Amino acid sequence: MPSQDRPRIAFDHHTPEFGQDTAATTARLRGSCPMGFTDAHDGYWVASTYEHARRVLSDTDNFTVEKSADGQRGGKLIPTAPHAPAILPGALDGPAHDRLRKPLRSVFAKRSIEQNVAPIARRVADELLGGLVGRDEFDVAHAFSFRLTVATISEFVGLDELAEPEKFILMLEDAFAIDPEAGGDRDALAASTSRQFAEASDLVRDVVRRRAADPRDDLVSHMVDPSSGLTEDEVVNLSLSMLLGGVRTTAASMDNIVLHLGTHPDLRRSLVEDPSLIPAAVEEMTRLASVTPLVARTAVTDQDFGDVHVEAGDRVAALICSANRDEDRFPDAEQVRLDRRGGLHLAFGVGTHYCLGIWLAHMELRVAVEAILRRMPDYEVVLDRVRRYSLVGVNNGFAALPVRPNV
Repeated sequence: MPSQDRPRIAFDHHTPEFGQDTAATTARLRGSCPMGFTDAHDGYWVASTYEHARRVLSDTDNFTVEKSADGQRGGKLIPTAPHAPAILPGALDGPAHDRLRKPLRSVFAKRSIEQNVAPIARRVADELLGGLVGRDEFDVAHAFSFRLTVATISEFVGLDELAEPEKFILMLEDAFAIDPEAGGDRDALAASTSRQFAEASDLVRDVVRRRAADPRDDLVSHMVDPSSGLTEDEVVNLSLSMLLGGVRTTAASMDNIVLHLGTHPDLRRSLVEDPSLIPAAVEEMTRLASVTPLVARTAVTDQDFGDVHVEAGDRVAALICSANRDEDRFPDAEQVRLDRRGGLHLAFGVGTHYCLGIWLAHMELRVAVEAILRRMPDYEVVLDRVRRYSLVGVNNGFAALPVRPNV
């Protein structure tokens, strides 16, 4: 399709306007132009329906997550950040991806997470809330969700001995170009932190070598075992990727759940009275939050979406926050339905790149909700001081989420 014939939309996920009323904006897209082209960030297609978004994410033969050889195009996010290190194994396709993911599957399996990591998360959640519920007010985003996810993933991976792990994570977010509010300046941020990233890699390499000599019960020790087939460099890169991937999206999902329950007292009361409903509620609220609003692929071959023709080399964004509210897939999409069945949402991806840490995230969210509703069931969100990130194109999270425990 000649470029002038492409169905055009005015769309840029790295603007404050995108986050102001995302549900209404994406509903208009689904209804008027389910596959539209925007000129923002050198141009990309936006797949806004569930059908189109799932196709883009699941068809790895025709849509690749990998960057070009020079690093200037491609990748999981838009715009591309050439200076950012690759987040593994998700930045790869095909056999290279599968070889790195295979040794990790058993450790991230649901049974393993529940047996080995859930006790960590419960302990950390109780410790954090023990120091918070007596206050008149505290910020959930900074004092609970972020700290819970950092502590849990650090101990699980085996990097909890690093000094100031929370600052370490914030530096990694800059280096990997996924700082929530970096917007279209992601690559400049990655370039500016390259020295710190090199130093961080050296610190992790020291831990990797110590685990090779004296294994512990953690992910690094599992990866350095010769049976994994992983090189030292791969273990270092995977450790950093796992550490990074296990924090911000889960913390943002946690915050969105806290806000939703704080503004839906009937649902909250139901969960307090019957905690067995929490897993289903978490699943639905995770769908609604869609904390990673979109992820990108690059077309490998020409592809048709109805009357719309996507050419090889075109960038395509799967608009997850729109797909997860598509009424054709999710009847009463704006509602939390605890009896919803057969509605696989895309918050954790789909297909080959389905989130490796899905059971870790599910467990942490469930544990957090259980702890909060047990320790402060009548909490109140201070709505007039809630602030989402000014830019939510990478992460639909919160700069501030104050609550009053009311214990």
